[in-house]
Amino acid sequence: MKIVALGLDFKGQPLFKPMTEADFSRSLVNAIEGNIKAVRDLTQATTEGFSFRGDSRRLAIDPADPRVAGWTYLVNSTDPQRNAIADILAPLANHRNMVNDHVPLLYNNEPPEDWLDWIYDNYFGLRLENKKVPSYILIVGGPEQVPFHFQSHLDVMANVGRIGFDTLDELQQYVTKLIRIETEPEPLVTRDALMFAPDAGISDPTYFSCKFMVEPIAQHIQQELNFNTHKIFRSDATKAKLLAALNSMKPAIVYTASHGLGATDEEYDIQKQYNGAICCQHSGPLTLDSLFSADDIPFDRPFLEGAVFFQFACFGYGTPAESDYSHWIEGFPKNYTQADFVAALPKKLLAHPRGPIAFIGHLDTAFLHAFADPEAPHTLDRWHTRIAPFVSAVEHLLWVQPSGLAMQDLNMIFSASNMMITNTYDRYRRGRLQWNEDREARFLDTWITRSDAQNYMIFGDPAARLRIPES
Repeated sequence: MKIVALGLDFKGQPLFKPMTEADFSRSLVNAIEGNIKAVRDLTQATTEGFSFRGDSRRLAIDPADPRVAGWTYLVNSTDPQRNAIADILAPLANHRNMVNDHVPLLYNNEPPEDWLDWIYDNYFGLRLENKKVPSYILIVGGPEQVPFHFQSHLDVMANVGRIGFDTLDELQQYVTKLIRIETEPEPLVTRDALMFAPDAGISDPTYFSCKFMVEPIAQHIQQELNFNTHKIFRSDATKAKLLAALNSMKPAIVYTASHGLGATDEEYDIQKQYNGAICCQHSGPLTLDSLFSADDIPFDRPFLEGAVFFQFACFGYGTPAESDYSHWIEGFPKNYTQADFVAALPKKLLAHPRGPIAFIGHLDTAFLHAFADPEAPHTLDRWHTRIAPFVSAVEHLLWVQPSGLAMQDLNMIFSASNMMITNTYDRYRRGRLQWNEDREARFLDTWITRSDAQNYMIFGDPAARLRIPES
């Protein structure tokens, strides 16, 4: 068995060489000593945060109603556009029943070691002050204002999303669109789901993402959730057919699984524009003709108006300057780019005044198991447990739950995975656990599941939800 990452460069070559499961597992085991303090800190934060989240849900009359459960936004206290942001968000804040539309949560550039203190003082502490603790938090600004990892910390405590546009006009367009769509007399989408999955053959991870992820989810949506499911798979999964479907349909959800472009050898501006673009089915060199990117979003007509876009791929949500995996995996590149950034595709989709309401994608590299024998029963069992949170997210979105609430299973898994890694290390240090092939494989599964749970994030208001016709 091998572990591979979804990602291609502009030459159409894999970003990372596959590693055998044994080598990957051994690298993780060797690295646990140096990473255990960070994991312990995360375990403390996520365990307490998830407990707090559970208490908040029990106290809320309806945790799926942001007006009841509480909604706020978070900005960097030193953001020079802070007052303008508050003015633009005021109509949405009032629409969400925010207590004071010009008093958001403030991030004060605290270093990572102080993030738990920030959460105690600024979030948990609201209850001690007899103030309403908002279950929905919209981060406003890019990672230069509020770091990606701070978002993943907060996501365990609450339902969190981010919007970080290039201009205030784009922020205004998103706010106006969201309120308009939520107050339209009728839904703008149809009872359709568009599923897109290239397949470059059994030696490529897209074979497995198509066969073991997108196909089963599509079947579930059609048979169990009673939605019309439109499948663009394998040789049909070209850019031309994807664009034709996106331009002609009004699906409630678009779900894609593919390689994401990683232009790691290109200039920073090129990376910001194309990292995370969807690599469609192609033969020969990878060109813009086989990449669905921000360049392909039309602004002269509606485009997925009112929909949710879910992308399974490397860098779909954004790219960190430094990989979170380099201190775990031997030979993994430490630096991707000069500064963290949100991908162009989600920003362009949500800035569209008649476009989607939310985007869910992956930060950093997305890993996938590749197997010598794809029909091996234990392989399918392990794979099935890994896609469960993705099935849950899709279900909750199509059950018209807020997008932030739809991600709660991934948030719970992030907390549980950190705890499992910490407990495994403690048992090893006490002599109660001996590493062997099976335990290393299980540790690998936990670690990859943890990376998914940490790095799948929402771009958009976490309170945004689909409006779907009943029939």
